[in-house]
Amino acid sequence: MTTHAFEKEYLENFNDSLFNRGIKPNINPSINELKKILRSHVLFNILFILLLSTEIIYFVIHLAFFIQTFVLAIHLAIIFATIFCYFSLHMYANNKKIEKLAQLKSLFLQKCEKRSSFSKDQLNHHRTIAESCCEFAAELHGLEYTIFPCPNWCQFLSLSIEKINCFLFWHDLHLLKETLLQSCIDEHIKLVRLEPIDLEAHAGLANAYVMLSGLYVDPRTVEGLDDDRWIPPNKYNPSFKSKFRTIAERAIEEFKILSDYAPNDPWVHAQLAFSYHDLQMPNEEIKEYETLIKLCPEDKETFFKLGKLYFEQGENAKGLQIYEILKQANYKKAENLILFYGAYSASTHI
Repeated sequence: MTTHAFEKEYLENFNDSLFNRGIKPNINPSINELKKILRSHVLFNILFILLLSTEIIYFVIHLAFFIQTFVLAIHLAIIFATIFCYFSLHMYANNKKIEKLAQLKSLFLQKCEKRSSFSKDQLNHHRTIAESCCEFAAELHGLEYTIFPCPNWCQFLSLSIEKINCFLFWHDLHLLKETLLQSCIDEHIKLVRLEPIDLEAHAGLANAYVMLSGLYVDPRTVEGLDDDRWIPPNKYNPSFKSKFRTIAERAIEEFKILSDYAPNDPWVHAQLAFSYHDLQMPNEEIKEYETLIKLCPEDKETFFKLGKLYFEQGENAKGLQIYEILKQANYKKAENLILFYGAYSASTHI
């Protein structure tokens, strides 16, 4: 539910829509402007570091030659003055950077509104803004590794440069994606208020919650991870877990609404199962997969997931029944399923 793959899948649903034609032309210029903002902030810090390093080296050289105490005192005063100026200007520059990122987002949305042919009181206007925010956030995925690209002549340092990029920029990119997806949620909420029983509006809101919750999940804990890029140790802190749970629970509420209005829609129950999996609610996840099997009895992958859950929860009899069904159907993963037999641990299920 919370992986970037789900985000891409959701975006493909409206990539050919009328709204998207006014979104894509604005993304690349906005990303280029974003890179300029982040690079200029780093260059500001590098400039002061070089200046301070030069002053310290100059001071040490003069100290070695026993220059007059008065001259050394002046050099030392200059060093402290530089340090004071740096911290004062650094605070200002950081606030200015945050302000520029907010302006970048606002300008992007204004451009999308101009390209849109809908007035602000129309439903499609809110859909356009929501999709614009979502599309922009999706394009930012992985950008923190490439703000300063690795030159061709030092490709052997590419991994180190990626780490430095990520260390410097992940927080800024995270905040920008967070604000974009929150704006996407706000627009979908406006849609729901205008059309309370519109299933498309509730589905859009649920998906927006899913994508926002994905920002708070450590991808190293996600099954099937194929991205082995370096992640800062302090990136996914305990506060992220709390945020994830809050957002995921909101997504579940929206999926429950969809389930009430469309009880026979397999997609709704699949999303609920994913949500319960992320929230570590196996009993609820089992119920959703059981419903999915009734709706899609030919879906062997769903049988496999349900059988795995049965074994993990100690319901071995039901798990074996699923195994027999898959074995009789010559499903290639049937033998993998039986490996989960005995996976239940009483000590972790008290």
